[in-house]
Amino acid sequence: MKKNSLIFSALLTALIVGMISCKSGGDAPAMPAEDVIKDSAKATTVTNLGLLMTNIPSPSDLSKELSKEGVQYNKSLLNSADKGSSYSGTYQQAVNMGIYGADMGYAASYGQMQDATQYIIQVAKLASTLGITSAYDQKLMDQFKTATTNKDSLSVVIQAAFDRAQKELYSNKRASASTLIFSGGWIEGLYIATNLVKDEKNDKNAAMYSAIWNHIYAFSYLQKALTDYQSNADCANMLKTLQPLFDAAAKLNAQGLKLSDVQNIQKTVTDIRSKLI
Repeated sequence: MKKNSLIFSALLTALIVGMISCKSGGDAPAMPAEDVIKDSAKATTVTNLGLLMTNIPSPSDLSKELSKEGVQYNKSLLNSADKGSSYSGTYQQAVNMGIYGADMGYAASYGQMQDATQYIIQVAKLASTLGITSAYDQKLMDQFKTATTNKDSLSVVIQAAFDRAQKELYSNKRASASTLIFSGGWIEGLYIATNLVKDEKNDKNAAMYSAIWNHIYAFSYLQKALTDYQSNADCANMLKTLQPLFDAAAKLNAQGLKLSDVQNIQKTVTDIRSKLI
């Protein structure tokens, strides 16, 4: 599996405190058997979420392509870290956990470590509010804070978070909440990327268009994962919310992706995002 993804550096740490719900062993309280059965991660969901991450470009790759175009870091695109305490209910908290995760990944990929730290703090707070503090690893968070002064060290910490999250996904007892976190990360990553494209596809920015296409195309895996859990009211709500974006994405193809297509996607994802943050 590809080690990086657009929601990777962010969502990885978001996943370590959010996607991994109640761990077995240690001091984590055991979930009632009926809850484990009701909300265990389905094999198809594990596959679809894995494919989702595999098919989304890394922040560093996208940042490199944006840099070639002279695109600078744009903090104004990100969701305000100050809004974290205003989110209530599993739906808002899980979705914005993913959104903050993507924002953290974008900031970190540009070396904006002060901003990145603000977002991981919000991710941790939302994890606590969601009642999944058993997944909050203080050692990992301390390592993250130490590594923020060195991008290479940060990558090592992030990779460790990713590997741990991957293993835990298979025994996840809140797979529906995990899917909402993924949804938030995918939405935010697409929002950021499409807002930074200003020119028609050409030889210079072809790689950037390709990265954006990979992100768009991953919709099919997210759609399948949400469908797996549509018996959950929050997942059903997200599936309905994202349907206009899924419909728009299904009409596109990599070879024919034009600036107008990116702009149309940008308008749709911006409208959806405004209802979530």
